[in-house]
Amino acid sequence: MAENFTKVWQGLYLDPEIPLTLYLFDLTVNAIFSILTIIGNSLIMAALRKIHLTQVHTVFKAFLFNLALADLGVGLIVQPLFISAVLTAMNGFRDASRILGALFYLGNWFLPNVSFVFLTLIAVDRFLVLHLRLRYRNLATLKKAVTVLVTMWLVTFAGTMLIIYDNRIYNIAVNFGLAVCLSLTTFCYLKIYLTLRRHDKSVRGQSPLENAFVTCRIEPPSGKRFNVMRYKRSVWNMLYVYVAFILCYLPLFCILIVIHVRGVDRTTKIFRFSGATLIFINSSLNPLLYCWKIREIRRVVLKTLADVFCQ
Repeated sequence: MAENFTKVWQGLYLDPEIPLTLYLFDLTVNAIFSILTIIGNSLIMAALRKIHLTQVHTVFKAFLFNLALADLGVGLIVQPLFISAVLTAMNGFRDASRILGALFYLGNWFLPNVSFVFLTLIAVDRFLVLHLRLRYRNLATLKKAVTVLVTMWLVTFAGTMLIIYDNRIYNIAVNFGLAVCLSLTTFCYLKIYLTLRRHDKSVRGQSPLENAFVTCRIEPPSGKRFNVMRYKRSVWNMLYVYVAFILCYLPLFCILIVIHVRGVDRTTKIFRFSGATLIFINSSLNPLLYCWKIREIRRVVLKTLADVFCQ
């Protein structure tokens, strides 16, 4: 839960119950993964700009690009702020530590939360693709997607600023928002799974002649039709990203529940400290998942790396 901002503004302090070696280890881990996050997400964003629209739909590209942008912000802004705040606190620069710690605190709540929002938008987008089918390309336009994305950036930023005003209101708002995102994302992927399973059963139960008849019936005069296999692949690809997100965030949420029930002690402080770093690491894992699971992105990234190292 977010703390009172007045307490945060007093300055970042090193908790004596957390070993100094753990602080140093955590700083090293964050420095390494900050660099990996910047490089990885920069490559993904560059690849998305090069991929042809016939390979990845423009709306899906826009959502994925903004998710990578939010992850880039974690490596470019949040992790360096954390490292700087801790180092200034270690060396007794209280004023610098106070400013850097406050900026880190706001960024730490803003960028990871907006990443979750974009993951939810991607799940909703995949759900609409399945249920709108061929109408999707006419209804889901880039202009609408950009409007939604800009709105989500602004709403999440405005919500984060509530910490400065009243952290209790912010905690209520963010818990409600996270519950909505989690429920909506789970609902979308569950409906997609059930629909695809029902489709597979119906296809297996038909003869080749019946399948050909159904294909001719649903295929429009233009010759375009809904590519089920390609759609399945896109859903599974993003489901891997969603599961990785949950696995990285779950330990911190669990320890926060334990703290709420039992209170804070030395063990819970150490686990809470380590859990926050695991959330940052998630931003460096996503580019690896994109390259591993999304063939179009992998090809462009490998070509870009080959061009860089072969010059």
